[in-house]
Parts: sequence; C-alpha cells; structure tokens
Amino acid sequence: MVEENRRVEIALPVIVVLLMAYGILAVTSAVAGDTSKEGYPLRQIVWDALAVFLMLSVVKMSKRVLRDLAWIVYAVSVFLLVIVLFKGEEIGGSRRWMDLGVVYFQPSELAKLSLVVILPYFFENLKLKKLLFSILVTSVPVLLVLAEPDLGTAVLLSFIWFSLFLASNVKLRYVVIVILVILLALPAVYFFGLKDYQRSRIMAFLNPEKFAKSSAYNVLQSIHAMGSGGLFGKGYMKGTANLLNFVPVDYSDFIIAVIGEELGFLGVIALITLYFLLLFRMYRIMGVVEDEYWRNVIVGVAAVFFFHVAENLLMCSGLAPVTGIPLPFVSYGGSSTVVFGIMVGLVMKAYGISEIGREVKWWIRWRGSSSSFG
Repeated sequence: MVEENRRVEIALPVIVVLLMAYGILAVTSAVAGDTSKEGYPLRQIVWDALAVFLMLSVVKMSKRVLRDLAWIVYAVSVFLLVIVLFKGEEIGGSRRWMDLGVVYFQPSELAKLSLVVILPYFFENLKLKKLLFSILVTSVPVLLVLAEPDLGTAVLLSFIWFSLFLASNVKLRYVVIVILVILLALPAVYFFGLKDYQRSRIMAFLNPEKFAKSSAYNVLQSIHAMGSGGLFGKGYMKGTANLLNFVPVDYSDFIIAVIGEELGFLGVIALITLYFLLLFRMYRIMGVVEDEYWRNVIVGVAAVFFFHVAENLLMCSGLAPVTGIPLPFVSYGGSSTVVFGIMVGLVMKAYGISEIGREVKWWIRWRGSSSSFG
C-alpha cells in the first residue's frame, strides 16, 4: 500500500452504494416466498461488502503494482477459461462456472477485468504492430468464452477492444475497414459460430410471437411485468408477475422486470439515472487524467458498464436478443459484483493520481494527422 494519491473520489462510491441498495431491495422482492433462494439477499450483501472493500483497496495500491499485475490477471483468466471448459459445472448446456466449494466462480468475469487492464498497454502510443497484437490478445479469451458457450460475454469482450480502438485517434479509414470486416463476418458467425439455441434467441427477438412459448417466453413475461407497473408501480413486494414467478431468473438477468412492475416507470428511470451519473462521472474523470494508460483503463471500464446496462435493459424490453448480461450492482451475483467493484476502484485510482486542470474533451476524435500509424 502506498500514499501516492493526490485526491479522493467521492461521487463514484456513493453511486455504487446507492445501486447496491437498489439491488438488495430488488433481489429481496424477487426471491420472496422461494425457500430455495431465501438466503440470496444476505449473500448479495456479503458480495457487495467484499466489492466495496476491494474497490477501496485498489485505490490504496501503487499504480506501478497495478500495471505490473495486468499480465498476471490476463494469464490467470485465460488459464481459468481453459480449465472451466473441462472441469466447470454444466448448467443449461454451458460450462461457465467453477465450483470452489463455498461459492461458484465465473472465469469470464475475470476475463473482462483482464482486458480492461491489459489492452491499454497496446493502445498507449499506438502502432500498427501493437494494434494487431491487441487483436490477438483479445481473441484468445473471446474464443474460449464462445466455446463455453457464452455469446453475450464474448461480444462484450470484443466491445471493450472496439471502444479502445475508437478512442485511440486512428485514421477514419481504419475504423471503416474494421466495421466492414465485422459486418462481413456476421453471416459466417451466425451460421457456423453459434449454437442452435443462440440462433433461436436471435430469431425469437425478430419474431417473438412465434416463439412465445419457448425462446421468447422470458422476454414477453418481462415486458408484460414492466408494462403492468405503469407509472408508479404496484408497490414494493406487491408485483403479481414477480410473486407468482412468471418471469424466470427475475433475481438476476431479468431483475428490471421486478423493478418495473413494483416501482413503475419512475423506478426504472431512477435506476437509469444512477447509471447515467456513474458513466458521466467516469467521463469527467477521464478529462483530468493525463496518463494515457489510465485514460484507456477508464475507457475500458466505461465500455463494460455501458454494454451491461444497455444490453440488459434492451433485452428485457424486447429490443435486443437475450443474453446472460446482468445489471451491475443490481442483479444477484458474486463474481460480477466483485469485478465491477474492482473496476470502479481502478477509475478512482486514476482520479487519485491525476493532475487537476486538464480540459475535458470528447474522447472519440478523428484526427488522421495524429495517428500513430498509416
């Protein structure tokens, strides 16, 4: 532990604690009456406390140590992703979880963190060779996660790379090339890279009525629950769809359905506002951070939170295909909550060692003349 921080960030931990409180209330209501899950709220409180502890611990660590740990975190995450394919618990046809005896751990959560701390190395003073190597480094966990299979997390890992790519001042033509490659690869990925159930989820998104009793069931129940809440909701722990368990996994992936039904549209807007404040604060902090590595870390963290929030809300509203992407600090979960806490700690660390006075600028700039290659 070192004392190299020049200032203390207050807003981020306050927002995180508010989100955690929101989540505890929602999870408590979601599992009400289910004796098999009655311990979930207490467990979530423990995970939240651990996440806050690690978040503050990261702030106290040396920035040099944190940078040096990046390769170790990446190597461990890749190793665990390989192990989980052979030794992981098979749940719903996927091997994503490792049974550690006391708790279950999801290695793909660590993979998110590993890319957030390792990719900034390559986008620091970016060169073409470093860019190509960053693609290789990203591809390894992406392919391993796809093998579990977990399409949502694989897309998220790719999104982290793409966000850093957009923020790196590369020439516009390179951005166009990358986007064209992605678009051309989509048909091959759909027909040869996805499992049958993943394709059915995409088809259910395009035609939910046809799959109302199968792939689209969760989404339609979620939409109905949120819609029935109206403006003010039915009241806390008074949601019919929630109490009668009409919405599957409403304590995790579809927890927004509980919030929408019981707290109404205003309750959902309040939650979205907290996420907006979280992301906006990260953007403001990025504006005062001089070190390029740490600015890139903030970009990666913001990309993770944005993707999680946007994908979860859209899928629960029927506006995106269903994936196992939870709401940060609100959905029930240990691995994800702890990793989210560490990520926020990294942003707080970046602010702590920053110099005040740097002008806040939009971080996607198309300045071809400043590109490091081409």
